[in-house]
Amino acid sequence: MKHPYLTTRADSTHYYFRRKVPLKLRATLEKTEIWLSLETPCKEVAVTRLPAAALEYERVIALARAEAASTASAAPAANAWLPRALRAVDDEPYPYHPTVQPPGTRRLEAVQIPRLVERYTANTLANDDEYRPVLFNDPPAMEHDGSSYDDEAHKSFLLEARRQLRRARAAEDFLGIRESVEEHLMWERAWLPAASDEFAALLTAMTDAHLAAVEEELRRIEGDVAETPGLIPLVDENDTWDAAVQSRVDEAAPQPKTADEVKSQVARFKRLVGSLPLSALTPAHVAQFKAACLEQEKVGKSRVNTIVSLLSPVINVAIEKKLTTLSTNPLARAKYSRKAVRKDADPEAQRDAYTVDELNRLYASRVFIHGHRPGKGAREAAFWLPLLGPHSGARLEDLCRLRTRDVVQRAGVWCLHLHDSKREHQNGEACIMRYLPVHRTLLNLGWLDYVATQDRDGRLFPHLKENQYGQLSAMWSTWFNEYLDADAGLDDARLDFHSFRHTFKAFGRLSGIDNDVIEELLGHAPTSMYGRNDEGERRLPFELLVQAMDKLDFPGLELGHLPYAGRA
Repeated sequence: MKHPYLTTRADSTHYYFRRKVPLKLRATLEKTEIWLSLETPCKEVAVTRLPAAALEYERVIALARAEAASTASAAPAANAWLPRALRAVDDEPYPYHPTVQPPGTRRLEAVQIPRLVERYTANTLANDDEYRPVLFNDPPAMEHDGSSYDDEAHKSFLLEARRQLRRARAAEDFLGIRESVEEHLMWERAWLPAASDEFAALLTAMTDAHLAAVEEELRRIEGDVAETPGLIPLVDENDTWDAAVQSRVDEAAPQPKTADEVKSQVARFKRLVGSLPLSALTPAHVAQFKAACLEQEKVGKSRVNTIVSLLSPVINVAIEKKLTTLSTNPLARAKYSRKAVRKDADPEAQRDAYTVDELNRLYASRVFIHGHRPGKGAREAAFWLPLLGPHSGARLEDLCRLRTRDVVQRAGVWCLHLHDSKREHQNGEACIMRYLPVHRTLLNLGWLDYVATQDRDGRLFPHLKENQYGQLSAMWSTWFNEYLDADAGLDDARLDFHSFRHTFKAFGRLSGIDNDVIEELLGHAPTSMYGRNDEGERRLPFELLVQAMDKLDFPGLELGHLPYAGRA
């Protein structure tokens, strides 16, 4: 069932009651239509609120009629009597301006013009439904000003309108329709500069639509009544970032953290460029976004590349699923080159390896000499993770995920059976493992004694807490960064836990370890053909890893003061 007074607005998710003001009362109300917010995005609920809105409309009209007939001083504003939730929305808070975009409006894109014209046609024919009798035995329809519907007069009016519109269309003289186009733009809370090509195209399209509506009304007078089209949103709900993101999430099933990051960057794009339909996106919009990230958001080029990598697959999915009419992805090949990224990089912001002096300062802090085991540092994790870092080169999250049973012997060598998060991410698998030999320094410090005290089936560091994404390392990492600064006196922003991986790599090279072996120990896939299959993965021989770990040395590192130092 159609509801001729039910409508939507481009700048709101709520439904509205919309009805014309009688001609004789428009000067009094200073409106051509009255809009009442139904305060709900749900159509079914909105329909139930239409009767109340209609009563308020009639009250406004009655008051306006009384005001017009009265010689007394002007009455209060027509909407002063309305409940707040049903107070009339000002249908033209700002007049159209040919060069300045009024506040609260959106810049109309060329791809939106057909939908705006469709909405105009639907409203025009819905208004015709309101006043045109549909049965021969109906009483004459009445205008709100008391005049009756005159079929012949209406027909004469339409014939004259058709004649004028045809002449205007042939001469491309749209002056007569321009005012109604500007008015319709303001009702839609949309705007176009008058000198733009899009505005010229809109004038032509609206003239054609008006002419087609007049032709349809003439056919209706003759009894050939076609169904009034339903009102569509100004923006196709599928042709949006939100729809594309949801489709991407449904298809790729990314980790919750990744999905949230994508949504965050979409919000950033909307804030910096505008809430455009996807079909309106161009390389110029992408260039605008990148420039705004650099200049307004103070984001580096490397981070911009990451953002582009997050957004580009969303557009690809929208194109593949035909959610948009885009045929090419404007974000494709939008990344900055490696050379540009290197040139842009701030040397002071790059992670650095620890020096031996910095490591000695860390291991002389209170966790290591006074037995301090802070709760935020997850108790024993505060002691062992900073030691495991430089002596294993492993990623922090992989170390945090260790279970007691992951400390094993292989070929007589004690190893950490670590999750290989790099390969897990690349292959989309949840459990790819690798063996990493335990460095002799850790064994001398009593690593195996600590392992023996933990529950065999539990986590090696049971006091670590997961964040909302299931990561064990996030909160601990925050504590460690604060500890480096406040307790160890290492306030260099380039130093954090990840710096231990750079430290491992630097001292590995100083120890004469081949670069390919270092990369394998770090959990990087080999870049050469050197390697062999191990549990379905191309890896270097385990014997090479053992030999390399035996060679790894940290000259000048002082650990003799630690509680377990000297144990075999």
